[in-house]
Order: sequence, then structure tokens, then C-alpha cells
Amino acid sequence: MRLPVKSGLLVLGGFILLIVTMSLAFYYVSESFYREQLLDDIERRLEAHRIVLEDSFHEEAIEHIRIMEERQGEVNYLLLSSDGTVIDETSGIPAAARTTYESWLGERLPAEEGTAVFAEASHHSIPHVYAVEPVMENGEPVAYLFVDEATSRFEATQNNLVVLTVGMAALSFVLAGMLAALVSYFMTRPLTRLTRAAEKVADGNFEMDVYSSRTDEIGELSRGLQTMAEKLKSYQQSRRMLLSNVSHDLRTPLTYVKAYAALLKDNPGLPPDELIEQAGVIHREALRMERLVEDLFQLTKMDEGRLRLELHEENISGLLNVIVSSYEMMAREEGCRFKAFIPDSETMLQLDEARLEQALTNIVRNAFRHTPDGSCVTLEMKETEEEVRISIADEGPGIPEKDISLIWERFYRSDASRTSKTGGSGLGLPIARQIIEAHGGTVEAGNRNSGAEFVFIFPKSLDQ
Repeated sequence: MRLPVKSGLLVLGGFILLIVTMSLAFYYVSESFYREQLLDDIERRLEAHRIVLEDSFHEEAIEHIRIMEERQGEVNYLLLSSDGTVIDETSGIPAAARTTYESWLGERLPAEEGTAVFAEASHHSIPHVYAVEPVMENGEPVAYLFVDEATSRFEATQNNLVVLTVGMAALSFVLAGMLAALVSYFMTRPLTRLTRAAEKVADGNFEMDVYSSRTDEIGELSRGLQTMAEKLKSYQQSRRMLLSNVSHDLRTPLTYVKAYAALLKDNPGLPPDELIEQAGVIHREALRMERLVEDLFQLTKMDEGRLRLELHEENISGLLNVIVSSYEMMAREEGCRFKAFIPDSETMLQLDEARLEQALTNIVRNAFRHTPDGSCVTLEMKETEEEVRISIADEGPGIPEKDISLIWERFYRSDASRTSKTGGSGLGLPIARQIIEAHGGTVEAGNRNSGAEFVFIFPKSLDQ
């Protein structure tokens, strides 16, 4: 059974239960109210007759009361003495009814207070009301007023009440069915739309617009699905870019390795100097592939949350002096100069030395690649009361303004030519960023007067 049918039946069932409950409650409350009104009316009449007889118990008063009761219609009236002898009565009382009255009165007399009840089980086809009221003199009953009144008006009203209740219930059922259909439609329509959107996502189609400004659960679900589709689309594009870039970056070194290996194979008698040169090319390209695979492995571990930091309390300035000692040799290999400005500091931070060195080296190597020969790369540490800032600046062309937000993406290269000078794997910056953020720090990137600048920021609030 589909959700629209289920929800419609659920809503309709709820309305039916509510309508039946309200209809029954309305009927029984109305019936009870009418019964009480009927009993109260008879009791007031008998009480009025009692007051009259207690003031003047003579033939004229007795006759007046009988005449008044006869005018009520469908009423049998008896005036009994204290010993049960009939003093006066309305005409035409059947013998069977008289016998029933005597039995009923015999169970209740003598009595000093009046009684009025519905005689549901009697010889009549409809309920009657039996009521008795004592006439008191000097604190003793001297006579009893008895009334048997048929409830024809009550039965007619009761039948009308049943018809009214059934009619209202039927109309309510129709309205409830219409409302259930509307609720089902408006509730399930967005769910059907979201289901179709989810099916599109399952088929790999992430182009959808199911965003909703609704503030209920359906709105939250639609916004969540929209966000999921956008992220999946981004992941798909990132995966395609990953495969494309990995294929490109592996193809070039593999081509070199294949070509030079074939050359060595076909020319085993090459002079030693050529042999060393060609073997060197193969070794260099193999190292490039190794670095790329290692970078991909590291980034995958970070994405999966498996990056493990071995944190120790380290003096930041002392650690930086150790790390940058190898950068001057790296600068000479790249044809650049390197300067470090690391003031003495007593600041201690919780750091993973190897990971911090990896992050710094990735940024510094990137700076060397983008710095013209003979230019300088500068590393500088500054600190305030709240944080420690480590900046790496180069004297290259800088980062295009439109690309500043993209440099942390995988395989980003500002230099599309991919020359040996600037053709890194494109994974160094994302790896560096994740390492610094794993330490609780942040990274910034921008341009200065000449060249680009990258900044690592470590808050001192993380000190331990």
C-alpha cells in the first residue's frame, strides 16, 4: 500500500474515531439533559400540588389538581391516603396499570420525600416516568400524589436527536474524507517529489532543485537532500578531476620510464655516462610517481579521519629552527635563496613534529617552484598574546585573485603549463591545510606587494 493511501486512511480513521466519539457523547449528553429536564418538570408540578394541598386539603383543591393533570395528556394521576386508599384519580386507568402502580408504590411507601424515576421496564411500549410526592401535616404524610407520565415527547425528541446525530456524523464523514484526501495530497506530494529526486541521485543525476523554505520536517528533509545532491555533485566532479589529474601526472613519468627503459634494453652497449644519465631520468621519474602516490595515500587517510597526530609539548621557535635547517639546500637546488626570521620564544604548543614539518615543507617547496631563479623565499614567525603566526612568502607572480579560493583544492595549479619548475602534484596545499587544521590551527593565503604569502595560525588557547 502506497504512502498516500496509508496517510489518507490514517487521517480518515482518526477523523472517524473523533466523529463517532463526539456524536455518541453529544447523543448521551443530550439524552441525559432531556431526562433530567423531564424529571425536574414533573417534580416541580407535584411539589406545587403538594403545597396547595398542604394549605387547603379539601374537595375543590383536589378536583383542581386532577383537572390540571388530565390536561397534561398521557398522564395517569392518583391521590392516595396514607394507608394507600385511592382518594382521587384520573379517569380511564387500566386495571393492569393500577396493579403495576400498587406494586411500585408498595416498595416505596411510606415515604417522607418525593421520588421520580424512569420506569424503563414496564407494561408500556415506551418508558414512563413514575413520581410520588408526600403531602405532609405535622411532620407526618397524610396523603401521596402519584403521577405516571408517558415519555412520548421524549421519545420523539430522542428519535429526532438520533436523526440529527446520524446526519451530522454522515456530513462529518464526508468532510473528513475530503479533508483526509487534501491532507494526504499536500503531505505526500512533496514526499513524492523528494522520492523522485532521490531516485535521480541514485542514477547519478545531481541536477535538481528541491530546496524548500518550509520550516517543518519535510522542509528539513528537502534542504538536506538538496545539500546532499550538491555535495555528491562536488564529489563526483572532484573524483573525475582526481582521475583525470592522476592519469595525467602518471602518464608523463611513465612515458619517460617506458622510453628510457626501452632505450636501455635496445642499446645495452651504451657508454657509461649515457647509461647513468638515462638511468637517472628513470629514477627521477619513479620518484615523482612515488611522491604522487604517497600524497594521494596521505590525503585519503585524512579524508577518512585516519590521520593520527603524535602530539608533544614543543617549543615552537626551537622546533622551527630544526625544521628550516634543510630548506637552504632545497633553495639552492631550485635556484633560489631562503631566509628565516624566527625569534626566540618560550611558547610551548602541542605539536606533531613530523606532520608540522610535512606541512611546512609542502608550502616552502610550493614557494620555491613559483619563485624566479635568484629570488628569495622568506619564512617568519610572529606571535601575540593570543596566537602564533608562521608565514611563508615568495617573490613569484602571486596568486590570481579569482583563484585564491581554489588553491586548497586538490590538483590546483596556478601555472597551467606544468613545467618542471612549477609542475607539482597539486596535493601539497590540501595536505598542509588538513595537517594544520588537525592541530587546531587555521591557514590563510593571499598576495603581498611581490609574490604570494601563506600563513599558519596556531591559537595559544590550545596550549597545555
